[in-house]
Amino acid sequence: MGAPASPCLLRPLPALFPGDCGTGVTGADALQDMDYSRIIEPLKLAVPNHLIWLIFFYWFFHSCLNVVAEVMQFGDREFYRDWWNSESVTYFWQNWNIPVHKWCLRHFYKPMLKRGASKWAAQTAVFLASAFFHEYLLSVPLKMFRPWAFMGMAAQIPLAWFVSRFLRGNYGNAAVWMSLIIGQPIAVLMYVHDYYVLNYEGNP
Repeated sequence: MGAPASPCLLRPLPALFPGDCGTGVTGADALQDMDYSRIIEPLKLAVPNHLIWLIFFYWFFHSCLNVVAEVMQFGDREFYRDWWNSESVTYFWQNWNIPVHKWCLRHFYKPMLKRGASKWAAQTAVFLASAFFHEYLLSVPLKMFRPWAFMGMAAQIPLAWFVSRFLRGNYGNAAVWMSLIIGQPIAVLMYVHDYYVLNYEGNP
């Protein structure tokens, strides 16, 4: 594996894992050894992480796309629906990113139905395709392949089944929000750990 493109941006990351002056355990040690008692600390950033995600959502989907649509005189301005009211995982994924959802319907879901696949099989294929692209978009810039993004997206399949079967109304909505607030920091943590160990292990 070659040297990272922007080491100056990632060298401070182990500072998220504070060391113990009494034991001499550093943030780098926690990353390398997967010391879960210390690694759990960054999960305190779950809510700030989600707030940043919400800001990005508003900036891109509500502001940027509408500006582009206005400049290009594009009439269809439905870039998202009320995903925040989602009472199921399926409803969230169908409504938070309408352009991608319509693309998946056109190129994956409907062609599979025409070929005789069941709705469940077609929905599973869409989730797995989305999981592949999520992993691809992370693996190429980081120059390493790890399954965390793929696994996180694939885990939406049993989560969607569980929420739709056992949770209703506000309970389903709470489950969707918890998966968003907690899931992303865990995935980011795994990539930070692997990137640090791969590129900086043993470096002064």
